[in-house]
Amino acid sequence: MDGKRTVDFRYAPQVWQTCIGLADDPFKTIVREDGSLNYRWCDDKNQFVDGTIRACAKRVLDAQEGNMGFQYRCVPRFYHRDTLVARRQDFGEPGAAVVETIEEYEHCTFRWKTFGHRLPDGTRLDVMLFTLSAGEGFGHARDTVYLQTLGDPFDPPETMRYASSAYALPTGNAAVPAPIALYTPIEGPDGCPLDMENAFLKAGDTWRGAFALVYCGRVEPERFTLEFAEDCLAGCEAYWRGVKPFLNAFRVPDAQIQRMLDICGRNILQAREVVDDIVEFHVGPTIYRGLWVVDGYYFAECGYMMGRDDEAWEGLLAVLKRVKPDGSIRILPDHHKETAVAMSSVVRQCELRNDDARLRELWPTLLRGLDHLIAMRDESYVLGGDYPARGLFKPAFGDGGIYGPEPEYTTPMNVLVGVKDAARAGRRLGLAGFERFERFARELEEVMKACIRRDMRTTPEGLPYLPLSMADNPVYKPQTGVQTICRVAFHGAFSLDDPIMKATADLLDSVDDREGLPECTGWRADQSIYIYAAGRFGQQMLLTGRPQKAVDYLYAFANHASPAGVWREEQPVKDTPCAEVCGDMPHNWASVEFIRLVRTLVLLEWDGGMALLPGLPEEWLPTEERDLLLERTPTAYGKVTLHMTKVARGYRLCVAREAGNQEPRYAAIRWATAPRLNGRVLESVSEGYWRLPVKAGKYELELA
Repeated sequence: MDGKRTVDFRYAPQVWQTCIGLADDPFKTIVREDGSLNYRWCDDKNQFVDGTIRACAKRVLDAQEGNMGFQYRCVPRFYHRDTLVARRQDFGEPGAAVVETIEEYEHCTFRWKTFGHRLPDGTRLDVMLFTLSAGEGFGHARDTVYLQTLGDPFDPPETMRYASSAYALPTGNAAVPAPIALYTPIEGPDGCPLDMENAFLKAGDTWRGAFALVYCGRVEPERFTLEFAEDCLAGCEAYWRGVKPFLNAFRVPDAQIQRMLDICGRNILQAREVVDDIVEFHVGPTIYRGLWVVDGYYFAECGYMMGRDDEAWEGLLAVLKRVKPDGSIRILPDHHKETAVAMSSVVRQCELRNDDARLRELWPTLLRGLDHLIAMRDESYVLGGDYPARGLFKPAFGDGGIYGPEPEYTTPMNVLVGVKDAARAGRRLGLAGFERFERFARELEEVMKACIRRDMRTTPEGLPYLPLSMADNPVYKPQTGVQTICRVAFHGAFSLDDPIMKATADLLDSVDDREGLPECTGWRADQSIYIYAAGRFGQQMLLTGRPQKAVDYLYAFANHASPAGVWREEQPVKDTPCAEVCGDMPHNWASVEFIRLVRTLVLLEWDGGMALLPGLPEEWLPTEERDLLLERTPTAYGKVTLHMTKVARGYRLCVAREAGNQEPRYAAIRWATAPRLNGRVLESVSEGYWRLPVKAGKYELELA
């Protein structure tokens, strides 16, 4: 990347969707890039219930499709003959879910703020607060502001039958509200115009008003005035100021990245839901609304990074409710890796909580999970000698661009990580049966390495790569599904000198030129970016000694978001004929991975130890006005606080690590010149890395 890195949303999708729901809100209202409110996504279609799809899932959508899978779309409009010049959209404060849409016409400006709010009596409503301002040349045009409905013939769902709307017209200096109730279906091509008297807007005039759609409860029409709507906005903003997604400070000096972090934290809280009094971390509001095992590992880990330890633990408990009689922990059929990922989640969370007692308590669950994994492995032996995954697993749904069920690598790779995590934890605590995990890990690793040697291929450009599917499917690219290799590499499945580490990084580097992120790594075979995987790609670059590339991926990651700071799972490269998008939006696994990659660039846990500032970019060097602070960020070795400030002759880094149940095998810091600790120059351990104390405690480093 040339010059100073910046976030300008240059690769934002053509269409986007933003959630305006509250934290843990069951009502996931979507606002489109045109400012419309969207309701009832696919009605009863595409709804996942513990892995059962009620109807055929429409994963891939045409970006030009009018409603993007929603039945009802409500857009504020007004009667005019003016020409639209530009439309833009943004959040105000990053922590507040208030979407502002501005339409600039030749002679007037129409703008509205859209937000969700809950009244003290529990009534939940969506509000549009609008302003229509006429400029010179607008003339004396008659105007009416109304809600236009698009999509299916408008038969309001039950949650909308008691919706109310209101407008306000200026009479002298006083606003005179006139509430209108929307109790009947919309009829006619003009949507639902407000029943207002003939009024004329001339140059210099401003109309202000509001619409509301009520989810639950009821707002009497006479109560819904302009002042009421403005009070709702103030209440919404006050609500989000009080939420504070990050309970522990998480600050970087780059204001643009900080804004994205704050938005990501809010996105995660909006996607969550409370189910049976337990917090569940959900990925998105549409296709992926629900609980997912693999995704859940990272959501929970991110919850700890946000200082929400107890809520993250509830997320794990929600997963453990899915333990089956055969010992498996699963939601999706044929998603055989789920059990192993859940095992990793148990180990990781107990380590982050410094809670060995909980790990001992859950050890029998891990043992039953191991029995299930061994039984699945054994099933592969009865599929015949020519079955390519013999000794690994039966055909599985690979995910991440790998269809199925088919013989593939994502399952054995993830299982290997889960089994190794349990083995390591069991050995440390001396838990009965840990040897079984170790033995199974050795068996899997031996077979998988032999399969990898058999299946390695070379691109036409001469780059080695491992196809993640063993099926000879021509739709797959060399890089399809490669994020799995990056995931398991980050969890220690491969040593740094394993050829697959460099091969994977080289492959990614070869396909990231157009928009700064690797192309065609997910479901879409051509001209697409699988966005949330950017976090894993960045970690792969960091591990393989390319920290600047990791940072480039982070900024490219941010620039694929919408201006509201949300991502889609997959979208086409700009200026290509492809118009298809994949997955939901906001896709909050992307929010999680963005936070995790930022944390990793500042503090990396890997291979039994940790490194400080392994990918710190120049843009994040503290100034006199802005510091770098990770407050009590979680690690397997206790919570760590890093505070980096600017001083006269360089920088000061204050480090504090609380004692945990484990000590890191190593600790190091990456810096161009030798740091000083208590006036003593630190010892070099490798190029650019310097040895740090591994004992818990506080110390202060001088960085020239």
